[in-house]
Amino acid sequence: MIRRRANKTKKGSLMKLAFSLYFVFCLFAIIWLKTAVVNLEYELGDIDRQRTDLVRERKMAVAQRASAYSTEKIEKVALNHLGMTLPQRENVFYVKKTAVAGLYKASMK
Repeated sequence: MIRRRANKTKKGSLMKLAFSLYFVFCLFAIIWLKTAVVNLEYELGDIDRQRTDLVRERKMAVAQRASAYSTEKIEKVALNHLGMTLPQRENVFYVKKTAVAGLYKASMK
């Protein structure tokens, strides 16, 4: 009977040690997962902030492109910087569309 009790106490102490190691491992795993989630939340916040900045920049670029391609701006640049003038009625020539000549087929008989 003494041996049985000695074996039981060894098994019991081994089980207590294994359980305490398992408990500590689980505790560290939970802490690690929590910090990983917090880090991901910070990264998501940064990415969301970057996305809003990019959307704002895109809107500004679209507005600048619209102002650059406006007819008033193009006319102003053509008159001032390129030295162009507005066309006069006498200088306008109309080109009429004519029928295209058909393909020439040569037969080799």
